[in-house]
Amino acid sequence: MADPYQPSCTVVICTRNRPAELDRCLEAISRLDYQKFDTLVVDNAPSSDLARQVAARWGAQYLLEPVVGLSRARNSGAHACATELVAYLDDDCVPERDWLAALVAEFRDAAVVAVTGAVHPLGFVRNASVSDELLAGYAPSGEWKRLDRGKPFWFEMASFGGMGDGGNMALRRAVFEAWAGFDERLGRGAPIPGAEEHSAFASLIEAGYAIVYTPASIVYHPHPMSLEEMAASELRAYSVTAAYATLLLFESRHRWRVLKYLIWGQIGRDRDWRGPSKPMASRLRVFFACLPAPFLCLQSCIGHKRSRGRVHRPKRDGSTVQASPTLPL
Repeated sequence: MADPYQPSCTVVICTRNRPAELDRCLEAISRLDYQKFDTLVVDNAPSSDLARQVAARWGAQYLLEPVVGLSRARNSGAHACATELVAYLDDDCVPERDWLAALVAEFRDAAVVAVTGAVHPLGFVRNASVSDELLAGYAPSGEWKRLDRGKPFWFEMASFGGMGDGGNMALRRAVFEAWAGFDERLGRGAPIPGAEEHSAFASLIEAGYAIVYTPASIVYHPHPMSLEEMAASELRAYSVTAAYATLLLFESRHRWRVLKYLIWGQIGRDRDWRGPSKPMASRLRVFFACLPAPFLCLQSCIGHKRSRGRVHRPKRDGSTVQASPTLPL
């Protein structure tokens, strides 16, 4: 029997100069087990027209966002939609057939405005000598979780990766009418190239909403295939977290909670929602990875003041939507 709860949804794929990965993602989306959804490709400051061609081949709508930045692209995609829900996929992700249905099911709860799902390794071949180390800390918790302000560590969980990631998430589109959206100082293409989804989760929960993580919604994402690649990925994550935490220490009303969280990390105190916290890299390499944090924070704030602009809702035109140019305030 078909599920009667099937709100309209737009699957938004933000991409930049990765036509092969986009083609693979759109092929998987074409097999989704969900009836009412559109697909929108947001092409972020591309150097060619290939993404438009790939989108056309799969019958997806197309939006050109000329200003570089993943958060900017996600915000533009949401404002271009007219559906009840907006689901986001990274362009190099491959979703399961029931990925979207599993995300949507959680929106039966009227207080829930965002849902995230599991991200598993794509194309990972097990090797007894390295697999356990490579996968340590990668696979998300298998437990369903709902987070709101009633939970004692809601800010830490939302802000530092305890509730999933942006490569597999969905939001109620209506929230973008009153909410500022993803912080455009954060995310790929910005001075602090990550943490934009975690910042968004924290701001939504602080506004009184709830978010859910469901392991039933699964996408596959490329994973480091060696210990060296894993260590490099880990160091990039430390760099982003340090810069993001620095920004929070300057701007957030929860700065003391941020400071406490960082101190707990230094003394090795476990957080049951984070998984293994021991880094693969040496403490010295982690220190040097985190060293640029204040400069990245300063760069993000200065750059944002110079380039901020209003996000205009683009008009639909058949299978293509065109972003309005960014206008200075």
